Amino acid sequence: MARFPSLHRIRCLPRLRRVQMRGSPYSAPVSQRTLFYCLVVAVAVLVVVRLVNQSPTSRPAGTVSASAPASAASGSAAPGPAAVATGSSAQLALRRPTSSIAELGVLTERTESALAAVVDRVSLAQHVTADLCGDPASCEAVRATLNDDSQTTVQVLDASTWSLDRADIDAGARGLSASERARVSTLSRVIVVRVTGPPGPKALALRAAIAASAAIAREVGGVVWDQLLARFENARVFASHAVTVPLEASAFRRDRVEILYEPKAEGIVRVLTAGMSRWGAPDVEAAAVPTPVSPRMAEVVLAVAESIADGAPTQPLLLSLDDLGRARGGAYALDAGFPAPVPVEVEVVMVHPENGDPNDFMARIVPPAGEGPIGYVDLAERFFGPVLAAAPGEDVLRARRARAQAKLEAALGRWEAQKASGAKMRVLLPFPIPGDKGIESMWIEVTRVGARTVTGKLTDEPLGATDVKNGDEVTRPRTQVEDLEVRGGSP
Repeated sequence: MARFPSLHRIRCLPRLRRVQMRGSPYSAPVSQRTLFYCLVVAVAVLVVVRLVNQSPTSRPAGTVSASAPASAASGSAAPGPAAVATGSSAQLALRRPTSSIAELGVLTERTESALAAVVDRVSLAQHVTADLCGDPASCEAVRATLNDDSQTTVQVLDASTWSLDRADIDAGARGLSASERARVSTLSRVIVVRVTGPPGPKALALRAAIAASAAIAREVGGVVWDQLLARFENARVFASHAVTVPLEASAFRRDRVEILYEPKAEGIVRVLTAGMSRWGAPDVEAAAVPTPVSPRMAEVVLAVAESIADGAPTQPLLLSLDDLGRARGGAYALDAGFPAPVPVEVEVVMVHPENGDPNDFMARIVPPAGEGPIGYVDLAERFFGPVLAAAPGEDVLRARRARAQAKLEAALGRWEAQKASGAKMRVLLPFPIPGDKGIESMWIEVTRVGARTVTGKLTDEPLGATDVKNGDEVTRPRTQVEDLEVRGGSP
């Protein structure tokens, strides 16, 4: 199979890995950007190049789901995966819960009798001030929601019923001082504010729950515990999340949701939101993202979530770099070197939630190039240009292979002589990507050698060459070895 010189590579010693895809509209090398999140000690190496004969805006959209405490949106049962024809650009409805739910807790040491006046809903509505609800029309809608006993409940519970003893306070209370953090576990009661409402961009359940919880926390000097987003915040910090924009404006903001990173395989994470049930909307996921690409893909996930929260009735969604900047809370610098902000079609499908997910409704982003790590890199590049460091040229790769071939006979001899004392040998081999789409190079740990072959077990998790899997036994001609390493053992 022919190799192509335009490559993108992820480097992470001691593992080096390459995926080559045919063609790329991005041939200029760029430096690798700072990685905001690290998943594993050793990250597999990925090299991706996009298909050359299709531009980002001309391809038809393709088609086809970290843990925070679950607070599932109510409504109909969780949806099953939707079947959508590949390459379809038909407008498809997004499935949503029948209602929105926002539930928050305010931790306090006060007794239940001392809290009676605080939790009275009529009194509470009066304590919701403009800095917690916005303009008069918005405040009127929030107070009406709080006064409606079919939508709002406020009750005092023992903190143990909310499993405070099992909460990860250190992880969730990073914004608290040391003394505030130490105090959390001593607070014996929780005032639970639960608000339900119609789904939609007005987000009345979210507005009312935040406003009421912030007002209570101010009154009692309490700590707000957001189980869904796994946060502990004092009254002042929590009040900064209040929705004060007019009812017609978007209530979506980065600090009102959480981005979670769930390990799926070595170097691969699932990126998903938590908190969308408060809009009566599905949470959004990118199912299999290479770790170094996850910060950029998280920004795509946020933009999709904002579009859904703001009431997008159908998909595919049409998003640009400007949309991603707004969703993350700040426009990108003009000199960042990104492509021009042209609209990109982003398709989503409804899928079953995984165990521990924050929502019974999940919407999965399906990249135009297909599901899987390569597809998500391709989608990120449509917005940001190359997102991974440029790989060495073909001449460098040929030179590396030549060195490996020159050392192979001696290295095999050393391994054979020292394997009884613990020597390990790995060789890098090429694996075709199904559909004649290129080559992925992966390591095998050698278990035996023949006169002209090497045999071993695959130690990488394939990203593109999906007809093999980690642990498979592989036998290849020695002439295919591209790199090698021998470790351990004693003479």
